[in-house]
Amino acid sequence: MFDWESFGIMKKSSVDSQMVALIQGKLKVIFPESYIDLMKYSDGSCPEISSFEYQDSGTCISEFFEFSDELRPFTVMWYTRPNGVPNLPERYIPIARDAGDYLICLNFNISPPAVEIFDPASHQFNFIAHSFSQFVSLWHE
Repeated sequence: MFDWESFGIMKKSSVDSQMVALIQGKLKVIFPESYIDLMKYSDGSCPEISSFEYQDSGTCISEFFEFSDELRPFTVMWYTRPNGVPNLPERYIPIARDAGDYLICLNFNISPPAVEIFDPASHQFNFIAHSFSQFVSLWHE
């Protein structure tokens, strides 16, 4: 797994295996192990080192959404509720956002789930990485 502290992520999480099982059951997906490891380390984190490139652009993570079964803003469940994000295809789960409010999603239509970025205004997707671990490996200052 990753050394999350090396990305400037502070340890603060109440996520446990029971919460993971509950959310995975509700969403009918199995999250990548590295993503679960991050959520158990720091739920709703704002990494200091999280810049990455995709296609002809680049951005950074503003924040990861809280891994909670509560239906409130800035939780994974909030973004996956019916009509939570207009034009978001099925089995795309927003897990974070960038500074421009683009959504960083896991695409569960592919195995393992790929990481893609979604522009809610234009409804356009761009591929970032073949897996969450590969996505984390792209992060830099």
